[in-house]
Amino acid sequence: MNRFLQIAFILMTSIHASMAEMKPSIIGLIGDSTVAEQSGWGPAFATRYNAQTKVLNHAVNGATLESLSKKLDALIQLKPDYILIQFGHNDQKRYGTDVYSTHLKSYVDRIRKAGLKPIIVSSVTRRTFDKNGKILSIKAQTEKYTFKADLASYAEAAKTVAAEEKVPFIDLHAISVAHQNAIGPEASMTYNFEEGDKTHFNQKGAAAIADLIIPEFIKVAPELAPNVIARNPEPLAPSKEP
Repeated sequence: MNRFLQIAFILMTSIHASMAEMKPSIIGLIGDSTVAEQSGWGPAFATRYNAQTKVLNHAVNGATLESLSKKLDALIQLKPDYILIQFGHNDQKRYGTDVYSTHLKSYVDRIRKAGLKPIIVSSVTRRTFDKNGKILSIKAQTEKYTFKADLASYAEAAKTVAAEEKVPFIDLHAISVAHQNAIGPEASMTYNFEEGDKTHFNQKGAAAIADLIIPEFIKVAPELAPNVIARNPEPLAPSKEP
């Protein structure tokens, strides 16, 4: 074997070895608009994985655990290795944490019965700040909605269900509150999907939330760590999408 062929053989062997370390996998996402394609973190999360990993985003704007039940069945049929479940923003407007917990347990049970792995994710925080520049905990009413309980209560309910069902839990609510408090109101508003929208995300905001989720997900699924790719270190410019 001449020198050129030796080098080519070594390179091909190295490539094959690297590919062998990457586990082909499918990740399912199900949730509300804060996860969905148009204004959620789901698309940015998907861009952080290489071609060995497919991300199926079944999140829907305005969705609750109750309303997306059939959508979960459709996602289960596609046999993803993991399904990340994040609800709360709209459930909070419809029913209390007791009903929320019951529906969440049903999701977990159905995913498990299909031989798949559920992961509960608490709701990303709304970006409403108090006079001290810290995320405001809203106890009763904001804007046009009367809430059944504070969003943090749904995050706590999600944590409790995860513990009771012995499934992995990503406390996105807590880590997103900490992130927003760290960057402050001015920087936080550069995440807005539209001016004044303190719930949904433009590309920059979605990328920032994906950056919070991925290290937590790797703790749950370390075998997928080689499939994660770095994003452009330069922050994405805020964009207003239609």
